[in-house]
Amino acid sequence: MTDRLREALRDLADSVEPADLYDRAVHRSRRIARREATIGTGVALAAIVLLASGLWRLPEGKTKEPPYALRSAATATTAPASPRPPATTHRVPAPTHRASASAAAKRHKNQPQVAPTTASPRSRSLADLPGHIFYQQAGADPDVVRLSPGGGGVETVLPKAPSPVGISPDGHIIAYAEGGALLVEHAGGPPEQLATGVSTDDQPPAWSPDGDRLLVESGSAPAVLEVGSGTLTPLAGPLADGQHFRWSGDGSALVYATSFCSLKVAAGGSDTSVPVLGDRQPADNPDGLAACKPTSVDATGGRVTVPLQSTGETGADGPDTADAVVDTATGQVVALPVTGSVVGTSFDPAGRLLVRSRHGDVTTLSLFAPDGKLLVQATEPARLRGLDLLAYTR
Repeated sequence: MTDRLREALRDLADSVEPADLYDRAVHRSRRIARREATIGTGVALAAIVLLASGLWRLPEGKTKEPPYALRSAATATTAPASPRPPATTHRVPAPTHRASASAAAKRHKNQPQVAPTTASPRSRSLADLPGHIFYQQAGADPDVVRLSPGGGGVETVLPKAPSPVGISPDGHIIAYAEGGALLVEHAGGPPEQLATGVSTDDQPPAWSPDGDRLLVESGSAPAVLEVGSGTLTPLAGPLADGQHFRWSGDGSALVYATSFCSLKVAAGGSDTSVPVLGDRQPADNPDGLAACKPTSVDATGGRVTVPLQSTGETGADGPDTADAVVDTATGQVVALPVTGSVVGTSFDPAGRLLVRSRHGDVTTLSLFAPDGKLLVQATEPARLRGLDLLAYTR
């Protein structure tokens, strides 16, 4: 049985030819490659047909810039790529805008600028407001009234003043002219005569910061009066034509008005004009602003309080109460950070600024430090509403 099986296997082996498996594998591989090439060509033709027909478009609203990772160096040079967006998007709140001098609403003619307040005062108590505030009635022969916030008292210190008055830096002496004589009163005492031949038409009595001198008008020209001796020394040079002189708080500068309602600053031997105010060229003074009566100056002469007027007006045409603050270097009206309308401004000798503003039936007193910080903001006593702000002293 075994021998027959072996013979059959030998006969089968002799009838089978040898097969080359390598050739078969190569042939099969080429057949698959031809089939894939045919499919790829068909896909490419289909894509071309879609592009040509316009059926394939970018979704509306999407950028046509290449993806960030695929932008070339040339693209980055001509149009810098935006940074990658963060993984999460945070909503950024809208910024809060604060009004400033440049952003304040445009003024019309001689209306001073007002900027909304953004600061909180250290105190809202009238008792915390230092010094003395002086007021006067409008019209001829006004009563002069003093508010002493620390004590809360309001008193009349000079009834029926016969001329414009000057309040001493400490708030205890009042100077005025009567019958051609310069008189002073000490805290309600009897008047004392200091000099004769004095007028206050173009120069209300203006005290020096130390209280030793007074600027007055003598013989139709400004002059300095020594309080102790009564000696009068007329001002010379360009100052001789000035009016409404005011000393800076440190005594280093004089700010005064010209006859055509512009301002000048005399300091360190020089006499400098304040830009803008009084200039009749619309290109240089588009609002047509003028200042005929400076009323107080800060510590160094950098800022002055004035009642704003229009070019063409004279000192007699305008009010006596300052409602604006002017930068003497630029001539620009300073935007005051209070609400309501400004009805009075005054510097004390230390450079603190008192602003009187009115909103409806309420009048507010705001005191600012020389660096602009809001120190006190309090409601003014209602009985003072009909009076004009005259001065703020120590």
